[in-house]
Amino acid sequence: MADIVETAARKVFERYDVDGDGLVTADEYRKVVTELEGSAITESEARELIDSLDTNGDGRMSFEEFWAAMNR
Repeated sequence: MADIVETAARKVFERYDVDGDGLVTADEYRKVVTELEGSAITESEARELIDSLDTNGDGRMSFEEFWAAMNR
């Protein structure tokens, strides 16, 4: 069961990882939210979310950081 959930989480993460480099930037997150929800969020709102999940301080969210947040 955990494998199914992790696989689903990875698919969600990959949707936000627009350039496929394994990391989600605030700009990628902002663009996908705008596309999926039809409503824009600001760059600062996107940055705030990424920063809240970015545990290594590189300004981007890795799958491991995303997965850890999902399992809090």
